[in-house]
Amino acid sequence: MSRLLKYLSYFLLLLLLIIIGFLAMNYHSDIPVEVLKKKYTDATSQYVEIDGMNVHYQRKGKGHPLVLVHGFSGQVWNWRAWMKALPNDFDLIAMDLPGFGLTGPHPKGKYSTEMSVKFLDDFLTKIGVDTFYIAGNSMGGGIAWSYTLAHPERVKKLVLIDAGGYPKDSKKTISGFKILQYKFLHGLITKITPRSIIKQSLEGTYVDQKFASEQEVDLYMDMIRRTGNRQVLIDRTKTPRVDRSASIKNIKHPTLVMWGAEDIIIPASHAEKFHRDLPNSELVIYPNVGHLPMDEVGEQSARDVKTFLLK
Repeated sequence: MSRLLKYLSYFLLLLLLIIIGFLAMNYHSDIPVEVLKKKYTDATSQYVEIDGMNVHYQRKGKGHPLVLVHGFSGQVWNWRAWMKALPNDFDLIAMDLPGFGLTGPHPKGKYSTEMSVKFLDDFLTKIGVDTFYIAGNSMGGGIAWSYTLAHPERVKKLVLIDAGGYPKDSKKTISGFKILQYKFLHGLITKITPRSIIKQSLEGTYVDQKFASEQEVDLYMDMIRRTGNRQVLIDRTKTPRVDRSASIKNIKHPTLVMWGAEDIIIPASHAEKFHRDLPNSELVIYPNVGHLPMDEVGEQSARDVKTFLLK
């Protein structure tokens, strides 16, 4: 028995050392936003104060405004391909939503869909945008269609890209989302950010793995480490989810539904649901594309959205 206890104590000590080593290797401190601004802003970057937040957004181009709303853990850079392809056709406006990118957390930690709709309305009013086209990806797609229901008079046309809206019918997802589901890990998430998890998550987001480059991993690592943003991942995960999918059929606006056929975060079966329920919709599904078609097939998706919006 003493020998068994001795081996057990060795095993537990080894396990403890492994855990300590893992935590030490993956500990990352927060990065002040002023440091990130120097690295991740360009001539199109602007800031506006909303609800105590210094909201970062990019604005570029001419024409009727096209508002671009990113998804969970995203940022304005998700729209870089459209920003490059469409400035001669639209006044492009992309913002970092509260809790993401350079904007940082909401002072009151509020991240419900209602808060997001109000934030978007306040933001667009403050920068002087009245009527516009709106496109949203993933969580941002859910915000876009919810905004359209709340303020139908301001939206001309709607574009949904791998959008949230219906209860998930599959448990398959990327590594980062899986970890957030384990509440006992929430205390570690604000300090421990394994680069390998970020990389695996990006690899699951795209089909073409060139988009999960080391440079892209650096971008997501830096934005997640923006002071306060890691706590937001937890706060948003804790925000109750309300199924509002029954209201989607009430959207009468012309809508383009765009989807990556190989999306494992929100499967393409949801594209068919949107197309079924939206009475005035068109559907485009991109083969061999993942969760971010506006990035992975940027030029093609930009052409498709231009054709839809300007016809």
